[in-house]
Amino acid sequence: SFVVSARAATAATAPATREATRTMTMRSSNGFELSNLAHRRRRVATPVRAMRDGGNDRDGLTRSWMRVTLASAIAIAVCYADRSNMSTAIIALASDYELSKTAQGAVLSAFFYGYGATQIVGGSFADAYGGKWVLLAGCVVWSCATLATPAAADVGTGVAALVGARVILGAGEGVAFPAVHAVISRHVPVERQSTAVAVVTAASYAGAAVAFAATPPIVSAFGWRAAFYSFGGLMVFWLPLWLPLNLSESSARNEQRVALDDDDGEGAIDIVEETRRLTSLDEASTPSSTATIAPPPPSSMAIWRELIKRQEVKAICVAQFAQSWGMYGLLSWLPTYFHDAQGVELANLAAFTFVPYILQGGVGLAVGVIADDFINIRNVPTRKVRQWAQGVGMIGPALALVVAASPVCDHNPTAAAITVDIGLALSALTLAGVSVSHLDIAPKHAGLVFATGNTCATLAGIIGVPLFGIILDATDQSWPVVFASIAVVYIAGAYYYINAIDVGDIDADVIRAARM
Repeated sequence: SFVVSARAATAATAPATREATRTMTMRSSNGFELSNLAHRRRRVATPVRAMRDGGNDRDGLTRSWMRVTLASAIAIAVCYADRSNMSTAIIALASDYELSKTAQGAVLSAFFYGYGATQIVGGSFADAYGGKWVLLAGCVVWSCATLATPAAADVGTGVAALVGARVILGAGEGVAFPAVHAVISRHVPVERQSTAVAVVTAASYAGAAVAFAATPPIVSAFGWRAAFYSFGGLMVFWLPLWLPLNLSESSARNEQRVALDDDDGEGAIDIVEETRRLTSLDEASTPSSTATIAPPPPSSMAIWRELIKRQEVKAICVAQFAQSWGMYGLLSWLPTYFHDAQGVELANLAAFTFVPYILQGGVGLAVGVIADDFINIRNVPTRKVRQWAQGVGMIGPALALVVAASPVCDHNPTAAAITVDIGLALSALTLAGVSVSHLDIAPKHAGLVFATGNTCATLAGIIGVPLFGIILDATDQSWPVVFASIAVVYIAGAYYYINAIDVGDIDADVIRAARM
């Protein structure tokens, strides 16, 4: 009954709304009237050509962005599966090669050196040329590095060759998220971008969950080398989904087109084309108007220098660092924690290590849809949604880790698993926070902003993952110290983000400043 009443009210007020919007005009300097297009009823992301032809392409467009999102999500799932299998495989690998926790930390953290090196480069290329081929190249590199990992481990140079393979793996994966976010910013309607980001990021949790679930039985049955061969070959199942996609710039313009209803509600005009037409008429009728040459666009480096000066970008970077301090640390060391501190056998690790990432994936999918609903339907301010999501998504895990570090969870793998599960599930709320902030503030440079934030996240992996190994060796395997350090960083990062983040579009200001 609520829906029927709402539709009736909309129908009753529509004529008055149309009449009011017709009167909203602004005069140019020569007296021409330019329609105030921003105040007319919009239909976002509907292809204009299809509507003019009388066709209804909304379903087709929906299928288009969903196909793009699904293919991107599968790529990210493969990406995380290929990086995460080492967290479990290293238990058997370390036993074969007698590696200390410090040496294990060096191997686990090597990934992040390559990952950080290609973030900004990948974001720049993706913003400039589109994400399709950037992501494809990255997938080929990281898959080959995964397949080569066993051979690298067998080289008689200690862990040097193994570290090198992990660096190459990270370099390939470093372009993945910047490329995907550039694709989303171009090929997914604005009102569905939170959902798309949530789906893609939830896929990262799903990929990690698959790795944590499948690696223990693979290692137990076939040895740790088989885990890398199995996961390295996953790329062949993704290629048939990705290669046929049309992700050209013309396709992006068509999918992001904004259309306006005409007076009868049947058909539309293109806001961009209409604005250009009226502007050209205005210029042609102005005797004093002279042709001007547009200044060249600023370089990516000039734009990046301006971006990192902005408070909003700093908030993204701090939050990415803080949450990755915990996320990457747990992703790398969680199997070792349950094996060493809780006495769980390798063959049984899956039951304790993959559930958190399943929960994260589920919460991640839900929070993206809920965030879009709060912002677009319930009219909750975007900034407030981002602040609450990020705050709960970081402070909640911090409190969970404090409990996990307490005597309550000593030699109690079930209690420890439940506590960690709750904490990591809550961390998925950040998918409606910092994970989409770059789309709020800089849609034209989403790949570059995300790459900058993700580089800071990578620094957390470079510093935190080996540091945790050093702490464990120095404190006789004191996991409470590790968990406490994660909790402190979580809370500090949440505090900074909540107070510093904003949601206004800074693209125009950044481009203007970069030209100076």
